[in-house]
Order: sequence, then C-alpha cells, then structure tokens
Amino acid sequence: MSSETKRITKARFNALCFSRHPIAEIMNQEVEWWSDKDEIVIGTVLFDLQDKDWAVIVLGRDETGIFRAIDIDASIATQKQAGAILGKKILAQTASGQKAFPQGDNRRKRHEILRPQVSEEKLHRNFKIIQEGKHHEAARRMIEEIALAFIDVDGNYAKDFQTTGFNARLWELYLFAFLYEQRFAISREFNRPDFCAIKWGFPIGIEACTVNPTEGEDRPNPKNEKEFKAFREEYMPIKFGSALFSKLQKKYWELPHMKGVPFILAIHDFSANDSMVWSAPALDEYLYGTRATWNKDANGKLHITEHPIAEHIWKDKRIPSGFFKLPGSENIGAILFSNSATVAKFNRIGVLAGFGRPDVRIFRMGARHHFDPDAVEPIPFNVEVLPGAYDENWSEGARLFHNPSALIPIPEDLFAGCAHHYFDGKQRKSYLPDGFIHQSITHVIEITK
Repeated sequence: MSSETKRITKARFNALCFSRHPIAEIMNQEVEWWSDKDEIVIGTVLFDLQDKDWAVIVLGRDETGIFRAIDIDASIATQKQAGAILGKKILAQTASGQKAFPQGDNRRKRHEILRPQVSEEKLHRNFKIIQEGKHHEAARRMIEEIALAFIDVDGNYAKDFQTTGFNARLWELYLFAFLYEQRFAISREFNRPDFCAIKWGFPIGIEACTVNPTEGEDRPNPKNEKEFKAFREEYMPIKFGSALFSKLQKKYWELPHMKGVPFILAIHDFSANDSMVWSAPALDEYLYGTRATWNKDANGKLHITEHPIAEHIWKDKRIPSGFFKLPGSENIGAILFSNSATVAKFNRIGVLAGFGRPDVRIFRMGARHHFDPDAVEPIPFNVEVLPGAYDENWSEGARLFHNPSALIPIPEDLFAGCAHHYFDGKQRKSYLPDGFIHQSITHVIEITK
C-alpha cells in the first residue's frame, strides 16, 4: 500500500459502512480494511468463500453521505495481490478530487440530524451535550454516521431528536444499528411498525416504545431498602405496563403487511437518568407475572422458587401482573429490551471506532453475570474503553423475553449474542451470552495537562 493510504480497523470500517447487504457475510470474509489518508474513500479485501479466491471493494460517499461500492474487482489469486489492487483503486478514486460519488438512485436528502432545526431554547439538554460537549465527541460522530443510513419515514425524525423526542429517537437509532449488526435487511417502505425487516427469509416487525417520566408527577425517591423494594416491585412494573399496554392497543399485527409476520415490542427505560441501571428485574417480573426467591441447601446448592404475582399497586394505580397473559398479547412474539441504548453506549462504540478526543478517557464499571449455577452475586468489573483492550457491540445488553403464549414464536438463533429469557409455566429460564453485563455506569473523564 502507498503512504497515501492507511490501514483502518474493522471497528472503524463498520462505523463508516452501513451499506452491506446481509448476504455478503455468507459469501465473503473481510480480512483487511483500508482508506485514503482523509477517509474520503474506504475499501476492503475479501476472501470469496465460494470460489476460494480474493476480491476487493472500494466505497465512496454517495449524495446522501453513505459509503457505497464505487469499484469492485474479483477472481484475484492471492491476498497480497488483492491488497495491492485495492491500494491502486483507492488512489485512483481520490486522484480526481471528488469527495462525493453520486449513484443517481437516491430520492432522499442527506439525513443530518445534528444540524439544529429549532431555536436554541427548544433544544433538548442531551442533544446540546452531544452537539457541543467534547466529552461526547465519539458519540456525536457515531450518531452522525448511523443517521446518514437511517431513513426517516415520517419526515420529522431530526426535529423530534433535537427536542422532546430525544430518548425515543435515540432508541430507534440504536435499534437500526442493532438490526444492521444482526444482519437483517431493513425495509423502510412502511411507517408502522417502526421496523420491518427480514433475515434468512424470516420476516419480523418491531415497534419501539419507551418508558418516560410522567409529566407533573412527583417521582418517588426511595430512601431505604424497603422503599426501594416497593419502588422496583410496584412502581416500575406499572411504568413498564403503561408503555406496553398502550402499544398493545395499536394492534400492529392487523396491518395488511403484518399478516402472519412475527411481531416484537422493543422497550427501553428512560423514566429517570439512572433508572436503566436497575429497572430490568421489574420488567422481567411484570412480563411473566412471577417473582423468584432463592435459598441454598447445606451443600451450597442454589434453589430458586417462583411465586405468582397477582397485581402491582402504587398509590391509586393498580394493574394486573403478567403482560403475556393479557388479551391480544399472544400476537407479540417477544419483548426486546435493553438498558444500555444511551449516549454512553454510542460514546463507547464510537471510541472503539477511533472517534473521540485523545484528551478524553472513558471508563465502564458494573456487574457481569456469574456463570457458576450456584452463585447469587454477579462479578464486579471496572475497565477502560480502549481499542484492542476492550470489546463491545450493539447486541451486547439486548435481551429478548419470549412470550410463552405467542402465536408466532421468535426463533432464538435469529438474534445471536443476545440474552434470551423464557417461562415454561413453572420456572423462568435464561440463556446468557459470555460476559453478560447486568448493569453498568460509564464515566467520561477529561485529561488536563
């Protein structure tokens, strides 16, 4: 390769390229990633798994800002030859001085969600943090790249993201990146539900919803263990239940294009700044209508007993427990949940992609699952987010709670690398990926000289 080209990491290439077709991974294996020195053009060397030879793809930004293929070569004998060809092709494309490579098939404008569309006083505080704060430059760059590929079906995404709908729209952006990573082909033909996608010939529909602060409510502030227990077991299930029940009434499965298509509700908790750290157990118990207690026998073996929950009560509010027992819920294959689709998540993955500032360091601390079957407490961790020493993807932290009464169940292997939860009528069972993180907090620190 020339000194005018540079090798980039797979994480960097992934952060820039949201145009792969899902079938590409089945047919080819990417082994090298390159760009020109200014990253106007990027490229990859691939091994053709069918023909057992090599290929190269060069990508440049189209008129909407998405990196797409602008030059391809195949049937190359060796990896070394492929690398040399890729370098020449990258330089040939940049020699013209072009910074955009229109392909003439776009009917939409460049999706720039970080360009303010409302007056300063209307901007959401978190949007201002992303837009201006150097502590979140990695998140800003990551969000900017994903948004270029995200198709705004409603036409008001950017305005919502910048104002009152910041959390809900961030959740949708996360889901887009998550589904892309999971190798779904996403269709934006319909605006209901939020995502229609297909993988291995298996279509799904996903509607995003969020748990939000109740306007005018004096939010509970537990001061001791007893108050916190009631808050988690009564107040939070009602918050989750309100959001999910509202979506249940929409009956998305009755839409013509959703007939016979498995349906998922995707929910995230934004009810308070720190609520996503500890609210997951409340959702688990509410969905299945059961709560577990545990004890250890004389040999130290763990025994878990499930106890049915009839209802959740908080002040004058009362709801039945067991969302999957509600009429109509059989049309929902699973609930997809994450407690980490936050600015911190975009910041961490942005850092791994090489975005961000050298004078800003990011640390993540929390608790990983202890895979000893007789263990009760998780394993604490505290790590610095550094490329090469730390790894994370969009699927980490995603959990699917499978509906035991679903008319169309969701195959587990459709969502690799996620946690899967089931209930067989007597016992809840969970299948967790290696290193599963129950909860975490991210600290961003500026290094001053």
